[in-house]
Amino acid sequence: MNQFELLRHITSNFDETLKEAFEKRMFLSSPLVESKLELGLDIYDKQHEIDYIKGIVAQFPPELSLKANSLWASLTRMSRSQQYRYLLKNKDGITLAHEPFLSTEPLPENAKTVAPELIAVDAAMSLDYEVTPCHSLQGALDCVIKGDADRAIVACQSIYDADSIYLSFYNTCLFVNSITRSKNGAMLFELSKSLIYAKGDNIMTLAFAVDNTYGSMVQTLSMLSEAKLNIEHMRLRRSTAGLEHPDNLVFIDLSGDFSTLETKTALYQMEQELAFFRLLGFWNNSESF
Repeated sequence: MNQFELLRHITSNFDETLKEAFEKRMFLSSPLVESKLELGLDIYDKQHEIDYIKGIVAQFPPELSLKANSLWASLTRMSRSQQYRYLLKNKDGITLAHEPFLSTEPLPENAKTVAPELIAVDAAMSLDYEVTPCHSLQGALDCVIKGDADRAIVACQSIYDADSIYLSFYNTCLFVNSITRSKNGAMLFELSKSLIYAKGDNIMTLAFAVDNTYGSMVQTLSMLSEAKLNIEHMRLRRSTAGLEHPDNLVFIDLSGDFSTLETKTALYQMEQELAFFRLLGFWNNSESF
């Protein structure tokens, strides 16, 4: 056996040890969450996680500290994910924040519809129903929020400009129900207070904010990746004018299977652990945006 084969053999032995330890650590998630429930503890204790990982990382030489931090941040996050999964699968009465607003029925065509006056005519011609013009985008949104209209139509030119639309309503009670291309080429967003998940919808849009902890963005995106959700578009607003907006605000469009326990677990974990989180809507991207 030459040196390379010897080293590869030693590495394989280490991997077997890691595999066994990883399995045991993940299998502890179920009794761990039961113990937390009995003691009235939260699954996620942010400060405890930070202190625990710092203690582990401090035991490594400086050249390995960042890698060790990433590894243990991932291990603790995956352990919590298993705990949330167990909770959602085995405990009744747990509801995600968006679920009370879910509907599979589209709004009727005669629902009162408003739009900013600059796009009202284009929206009416493209969608083939009556649209009442409002003086501004915010005016249209306010009409729906206050209950003076059932839905608002707002527009941008490209999916890559959609963050301007998302920013206008992400922290309100409104949801995206559909996105269609108008006769004049604009993208028309239908917004209402109902979260409509219609047959054929293949995109889910989320808004979330992460803190400045090292690796927080990577860990958040890993939650989505492990649920087999694919990123179609993502926009990061590092800082946003206005005290009402969080920093590090992300708008992300995802494709995948939204009905799985893994997806529900990822969304629930994001709800519980992120500085801000909200599901903004479902839509169909069959058109070329």
